[in-house]
Amino acid sequence: MEANAQVKPPTPRETKVGLQDVLLMNRSSNRKRVSGECPICGETMEMDSSSISLSNTHYEEVHPEYQKWLKRWTRELLVIGLLGVLTLALSLVFFFPCGVACQSNPFEWINFYELLAYTGVMGLLVFQYLQGLRRFKRDWKEGQGIVQTFGNTSEDEQILCLTGELCHQLNTPKLVPKRVFWKDVVQVPIAETSARIEMLSDLVSTGKGNIVLPKWMQGVLTIEEWKPIIASSLIFMRWIRPKMVLTLELSVVGVLGYAVATFLLLQHFGYGIYSYQGLALHPAILLTLGVALFIITGRYFSPEARQELLRADQKAAELYGRDPFVRALQKIDSMGFADVQKLEKKKKRSMYDKPSVAERLENLSSLL
Repeated sequence: MEANAQVKPPTPRETKVGLQDVLLMNRSSNRKRVSGECPICGETMEMDSSSISLSNTHYEEVHPEYQKWLKRWTRELLVIGLLGVLTLALSLVFFFPCGVACQSNPFEWINFYELLAYTGVMGLLVFQYLQGLRRFKRDWKEGQGIVQTFGNTSEDEQILCLTGELCHQLNTPKLVPKRVFWKDVVQVPIAETSARIEMLSDLVSTGKGNIVLPKWMQGVLTIEEWKPIIASSLIFMRWIRPKMVLTLELSVVGVLGYAVATFLLLQHFGYGIYSYQGLALHPAILLTLGVALFIITGRYFSPEARQELLRADQKAAELYGRDPFVRALQKIDSMGFADVQKLEKKKKRSMYDKPSVAERLENLSSLL
């Protein structure tokens, strides 16, 4: 009976579904894959040519931080490119009829400044890409990438565990790190680019899921000696982060106030924003003013930051012991590191300078 049973032919619906599956499989198998050399480690890798950021398994497994950074940079490039095209289109739509109707075109300078600003921003993005790629190459060669080929793993794990505990104890959960880096410099994002800030021997940097420690300090301190150093840095970061936000807010408010006041003055005296006097509202001038205000307001908080770091030292010593803290700072002072010696030998100290290691030790001696 079973042997003689006839096989039931597929229905039209089943046939249609099967064809769709085959087409999807063929489409995925025919997706173009291109080979190339990794710009960081030099290994041969396959990339998906249909992806705008050329995503590939190699980046995901070996350079995940570079992949995230590249995707963010690509989005910025596309957004700025689209904004440039949109600005050009709006200029043609709104300004061309005026140029035809008016005897003299008041907008002749606009296209030049648009092109100049667009070229400058695109050049800045290219510089940002080259700078970022150079940084990732250097980190890989030094073994400081996400997949490290060498390094003291046990020390890193202890520091991660210790910093996580300190963050919860000091009520700074946003600073809990997931990765440890040992670096000579730390990248601080500023607008569309980033600044390279040299690491200091007696401080650590935390944020964005990372904790960055001075490279030359690897293996110098014990985990107990790192504890007050990291705790003091966390206490200081808890104070300075709101001040950094306030500095940015004051800069933005200052630029907006200047723009509104200048616009009202232009209207009062009968000048248009596209006149020669309207150059006072040019984006380049507004950007320069914003940077200047950011620096000025930052300098305003610098003297207070100096005292706050000393207060953070005292707080960390009270919570986690004065003796390990003093022992750690004395060890750092005795090693003769360049940044420590430079600050110690500085003849004229200002209220804007960071406290030296000797000053921090003197501050801790007041707890006796």
